[in-house]
Amino acid sequence: MLKTALLLWAVEAATLSVLLLAMWANDRRQTVVLAWSLGFAANALGAALVGLRGEIPDYLSIVVGNGFQALALSCWAAGVRHYDDRKFTVWLLTPVTIWLIGMHFPFFASTFWMRVFLFQCISALGYGMIAYVLAEPKLPPRNGRLVFACIALVQSLLMIYTGIACLFVRPETFSEIPNGFFYTVINIFCLVSGILFGAHLLMSRTERRLQQLIVTDPLTGVLNRRGFLEQVQAMRARPPAGKLMLALAVFDLDHFKRINDRYGHKGGDAVLIAFCRSSIECIGTRGIFGRIGGEEFACLLHVASPAEAVGIIEAIRLSLMRQRIGLAGTDRIIIATVSCGVTVSSILDAEVDDMLSNADRALYAAKAAGRNATVLHDGKASYRVSDGQPREEPPQTSGQDTSVTSFPLPPLPPLSA
Repeated sequence: MLKTALLLWAVEAATLSVLLLAMWANDRRQTVVLAWSLGFAANALGAALVGLRGEIPDYLSIVVGNGFQALALSCWAAGVRHYDDRKFTVWLLTPVTIWLIGMHFPFFASTFWMRVFLFQCISALGYGMIAYVLAEPKLPPRNGRLVFACIALVQSLLMIYTGIACLFVRPETFSEIPNGFFYTVINIFCLVSGILFGAHLLMSRTERRLQQLIVTDPLTGVLNRRGFLEQVQAMRARPPAGKLMLALAVFDLDHFKRINDRYGHKGGDAVLIAFCRSSIECIGTRGIFGRIGGEEFACLLHVASPAEAVGIIEAIRLSLMRQRIGLAGTDRIIIATVSCGVTVSSILDAEVDDMLSNADRALYAAKAAGRNATVLHDGKASYRVSDGQPREEPPQTSGQDTSVTSFPLPPLPPLSA
């Protein structure tokens, strides 16, 4: 009866392993799926070896078979850590290490009930590790993780109970293990529940990735227009201490069509990616940055003054201007510049539509000033805060007011990433 049950479970676990392996082959970024696949493969092999007790050498059935089942717990725990983007750690191998060391002592190796006691102890440790790594981080889906952790904890407590019971009863065969039927039913319930909640975690992760794709620009990895506008309200609701103003800046890469014509779309993509990377570095944790059009970008910052806002925007402009962007597969270098329009408002009075309109006016003025320039619009007039380069062609202003006034600023605060 036990042999049949173990072999049936080995087939089921092997099937789960193959399915998970196929999922991983389809998307190799999901290392959690690979770890869980290896866990079920080890569990299937271990169950099969234990089930074949009497037909294969005892060493394979007892030491190797149970060792694989202990290794499965380590793989499952490692999978949870990969789910949280955390690395594998050696302490996860503690259960299988204890088992292999214990089997070198005749006291454990030659006595059935002591082997059962030892295996129950390391299994309790393994399920306890799974419960710990599930409950440790405060990551979504929090409720699902806690339920999954509770299931693993129940399994761990069941193993402890069975191990202690074996110390008193000292069974000589599997049929003599106390409360064997109860143990089997609860064990199956926990395994099935664990599989279901593991699937729930994978589905939740996939859903979050899809939601992330909706608000992310696929080329540059920054927020797209939808994602940027969704984050604006959150920025207004959570201002950091001492930062009572919002600065909205819009950027337009200068002569981007010429870059595409001269270097091809690969060159244009390289410029877009380089600009986004340098902009994110300049902004740090002070705001958000997104791509709102083809070569148009925007950022929203928490600042204490217009001078601080201009300092950050100028850092972005100068960072791109000084870059030498390489074109993959060639020795060609691309030099790009950007025009910037910025406006500042108090958080209480900030209206996104008005700020976007003012920032657009400032951007048009920056282009009229010769491009590669930063212009600040205060709601009434535009002020040039950096010198533009000489124009190579008359800018298309589309009727926008592009008149600019020189605007001396006080010393800017030092920037920190």
